[in-house]
Amino acid sequence: MQQRTLVFFVLVVLLAICSGPGWTQGPETYAMPHLFGLPNATPVRASGMGGIMACVQGDGFPNPAFAGALESAHAGVMYSLTGCDTGLKLKGTQVWVNSPLADGGQGIQIVGYHLDSGRGQVNAGGVPLAISVHENDLAFHYGRRFGEYWLVGLGVSPVLHTTTNYFSPLDGSLVAHLDSSAGFGGRVGALYQFQPDGFAGLIFDRYTEDVNLRSVVLPAPMAVEFTSTELAFGVSGRVDDRVLAAAEWAELRSKSGALESKTSGLRLGAEFAAAENVEVRAGLNDGSLWLGGGYQSEAWKVEYAYGRDWNDDAVGAVLGGSDTHQVEATRTW
Repeated sequence: MQQRTLVFFVLVVLLAICSGPGWTQGPETYAMPHLFGLPNATPVRASGMGGIMACVQGDGFPNPAFAGALESAHAGVMYSLTGCDTGLKLKGTQVWVNSPLADGGQGIQIVGYHLDSGRGQVNAGGVPLAISVHENDLAFHYGRRFGEYWLVGLGVSPVLHTTTNYFSPLDGSLVAHLDSSAGFGGRVGALYQFQPDGFAGLIFDRYTEDVNLRSVVLPAPMAVEFTSTELAFGVSGRVDDRVLAAAEWAELRSKSGALESKTSGLRLGAEFAAAENVEVRAGLNDGSLWLGGGYQSEAWKVEYAYGRDWNDDAVGAVLGGSDTHQVEATRTW
């Protein structure tokens, strides 16, 4: 009887995974780790301003065009913890090193990202599932300045791999495994610098992913190819000597044949110089509140950001509400 119950549960799980629309049901389930992984990863300074990616300069940066504006080298590490109301805890670690190149006006950045979770529960179409998610990424960014105002950049990710495991609530055994690996693709970025701290920025990336589903009730793996794209554009600039403001619109899209899903939203943020070497920040990421701050010396910078309900429109139905804490340390030389 227990074996029959397990087989029935697996069939219900596969139905929830393979039939519904959206980012968190249907074959696009593979993309859920991306919402917390490298494709959407944001340094803590920008996170505290609402998660703005394309136009806020930082020591680490998702827009590869900022590599062309490097004047010194940096190495940094960021740790992110997202605790969901359903019990799932997502733990992300990002490390990077960047440097200007010898002839100036050019620079490179190397970024590594690891996302992991313990086993937690989600709600998929009314079905309680125990899952864990993982992502491993490696990216290389190159940027170059053209004239006084323009910068362009190119990024490639030779490693971009996600997995999602589904477990039986009856005995904890693995019942389904979903994984994806990126093939051809990359990221391009562009910036127009109209102030020392003012940028109009654009990011676009596109890559194909081979998605595979394995299960104890499937005679063979199910394989689907998806095309994933991300577009973000925004503007940042000084309101006065102490206040930096920024706004950005972003969209993530996944498509395979006639099946397509997307999530998009507006990001707004501001940074205030509260004291010498001390900054405080606040922002909205598609309506979700983010707060943060940082302290910097000549060689070191330490920053923190907090966000509520990150990507709630995309994953709130299955993960519930969430709290995200991010800390970052950067060394400059």
